[in-house]
Amino acid sequence: MEWRKLKNIMILILLVVNGFLLVLVWSRRDESVRYQRRALERTARVLNQKGIDVHLDAAAPADGLTALTLERDLDRERQMAQGLLGRDVQADNRGGGLYLYHGGGGELTVRAGGELSAELNGGERWKTDHPERHAAGLLRDMGLEAEELEAAREGGRTRVRFRQIWNGTAVFSCEVEFVYEDGVLSAIHGTLIAAGPGTAEAGQPLNLPTALMRFSEEIAAAGDVCTVIHSMEPGYRGTAQSLSGGARLAPVWLVTTDTARYYLDCAAGGLTRVE
Repeated sequence: MEWRKLKNIMILILLVVNGFLLVLVWSRRDESVRYQRRALERTARVLNQKGIDVHLDAAAPADGLTALTLERDLDRERQMAQGLLGRDVQADNRGGGLYLYHGGGGELTVRAGGELSAELNGGERWKTDHPERHAAGLLRDMGLEAEELEAAREGGRTRVRFRQIWNGTAVFSCEVEFVYEDGVLSAIHGTLIAAGPGTAEAGQPLNLPTALMRFSEEIAAAGDVCTVIHSMEPGYRGTAQSLSGGARLAPVWLVTTDTARYYLDCAAGGLTRVE
């Protein structure tokens, strides 16, 4: 048999084997998905018997989320200030983890853990007919990824609120608000993280059925009452670690019920009411 024909036969055999393996992998994946769905539905029925209705389509798993330890990056923080105030920014260390950045556009104060506030000079840069787009553009200039949560208008004042996104995942504790007076940005306040990539901690998040059961146990132990779980959104909750500005991002579910919102720890299952 000629070598060319033998080679073609070998390639065909490899293609058939690879196709078989691909079908096997996908069938097992589909079986796993169906199993998880059935487990989630059984858990929802158990909670329903306890008087809690679960909107399953609004419950998302926390696959791949692990805790992150972040260190404050002053170079990154200065670049953030330059994106907002202009390239001529000067930085003053006020002690206790507090830095003041000032330039032609105004002043930006940043504390350890990311708490910040800005007072602006009312120049042409801050005027706009579209506050939502203007604020989103400033966040991009600052090198930050964020999602708009709401825009509220009252008389000549407009408030636009954003939530920070870290590597594609929402950070529930990091929100920032832009305040416009008659179309001019006058102030910014909130919490934003300016840090390097961080160090991931080992850990595996709870699956959704286990998380739901843990939630029902924890809410009963706390003496709270709810009848509907509207959504379970996975994300991060940030906590400051030190005056140097280090922070820890813990994976949590933001659980929204008919009575309150809660953080449910993705690893330990601890429950904290959102104030």
